[in-house]
Amino acid sequence: MTVQTKTEDCPVCQSPDDTGPGSDLVYGWIGCELCQRWFHPSCVKLSPHEIETIGEYHCPDCAPEHGPSVLKRKSNRSRKKIDYIALNEGQQLREVDKHPHIDNFKMFENDRPLENLIYVVRPEVDGNESGVVTDSKLTQIIFETQLKRPILVPACNPALPNYKNCYDLTFRFPKMTVDQIAEEVGLDKELPVMDVLTQNNSPNWTLGRWRDYFNLKAQDRDRIRNVISLEVSQTKLNDKIELPKSVLDIDVVNKIFMTCRSELEAHGIEKPKVSKYILMSVKDSFTDFHVDFGGTSVYYTILQGHKQFLMFPPTKRNLAAYEKWCLSDDQNSFWFGDLVPPTKPGKEPIDPAYMNNGVKIDIDAGDLLILPSGWIHSVYTPCDSVIVGGNFLNMLSLKNHLEVYKIEIDTKVPEKFKFPNFIKVIWLIGWFVMKNNNLTEFELECLSNLIPFYKSQLRDIKNIDTADKYHKRIISRIKNSLPTSVIGRPADFVADFERWYFLQTKKRKYDDM
Repeated sequence: MTVQTKTEDCPVCQSPDDTGPGSDLVYGWIGCELCQRWFHPSCVKLSPHEIETIGEYHCPDCAPEHGPSVLKRKSNRSRKKIDYIALNEGQQLREVDKHPHIDNFKMFENDRPLENLIYVVRPEVDGNESGVVTDSKLTQIIFETQLKRPILVPACNPALPNYKNCYDLTFRFPKMTVDQIAEEVGLDKELPVMDVLTQNNSPNWTLGRWRDYFNLKAQDRDRIRNVISLEVSQTKLNDKIELPKSVLDIDVVNKIFMTCRSELEAHGIEKPKVSKYILMSVKDSFTDFHVDFGGTSVYYTILQGHKQFLMFPPTKRNLAAYEKWCLSDDQNSFWFGDLVPPTKPGKEPIDPAYMNNGVKIDIDAGDLLILPSGWIHSVYTPCDSVIVGGNFLNMLSLKNHLEVYKIEIDTKVPEKFKFPNFIKVIWLIGWFVMKNNNLTEFELECLSNLIPFYKSQLRDIKNIDTADKYHKRIISRIKNSLPTSVIGRPADFVADFERWYFLQTKKRKYDDM
């Protein structure tokens, strides 16, 4: 049986397009041993698993006269599927259906009970007098923990069969299959599809093609692929998904645009679309360690399946290790967890919420996870899964947002993988709070991080001529991102914000006396 890349037309689809090893599929063409013509395997309805079993291929035209394709003699020895794309790119020999870090991920164990590492919402503890957990209680938990630890709300989605009738939370996450998602969003909708082995996106995927791939049996999938960035707020699904009220209450972008949308849109400023993602992960999908763009916090709920998170808190040493790992040439070759220094009490000042050596969390269908800002995490999928999630900035985490922004610059993260209009939003936060001063004491304290950030950006703009080529591009982008039509002259705005901030802190101290 011959399988390779070709440039002549497929007799079925009349297309010369190559979808073989040089592109994003393992099998590009299959040749008939009788008529010597070449076909796309998908055009003659052959799955990768079926191709593996064929010793001599007979095409649909030749098979009626000469008999069906001749199958290979079966061996009882198990065979591993090899990632030949990685070999072509000079990487080490590895299996095509297993990321090299999954074994390390599975071996990790928490060194303490999960309840001591994260906040697990329990109706018997967090419920009201009727034992019901409400929106106000979940918001209270967020502010009391200052959103520094992950918050897990088990079995809280009333749309799913495992719902525990002890929650009164405002959100809407309907049960959806991949088929339903494809129909609602559109079969021709293009979407980024991650090749799990390379952790890179594969081109030329539509939602219809993804649906067909997802519905294949595991052994028929050519490679392990994952969809983690299909944003649906501009589709029919937008009205069917409603974010948790507690998330909307602290999402600073939501606050700004709920209050000032018409004014901002009059200046051509639109709300970043990062709040409603559909994730569709097949069994053994794995996303290597990362920090969400802009150090955003994340809400995450599973509609079908199961997920496991392994995460490390954003301590100074952990972020330094993460930056070093990001700058390495081949992240697949070594496990990030080996770079993380053990956390020991007294060795350095560490926030008590960050005093751990990593946290592993299992999330089932119906659970809601609120992931704090800046946590370095990887994600493993033990079975086919469908998820809804979204990203949000919040004033409780401003320090982390700004630290992650700096890491993104230092590690040269491409613009398309950053939070949309991050700089513009950060400057609008200062403008917004001066107009709408309804802040907790801790939120006001967190706003102090904006003053040195604003000043450093103005200083960079002033000294742009002394910067290297890369940083000149960054600084030019910063200058063009400042919302001057809203805030006015940046230097005057910073002076006004600084005066306002110190007046507010002075007033709070006076009120507390």
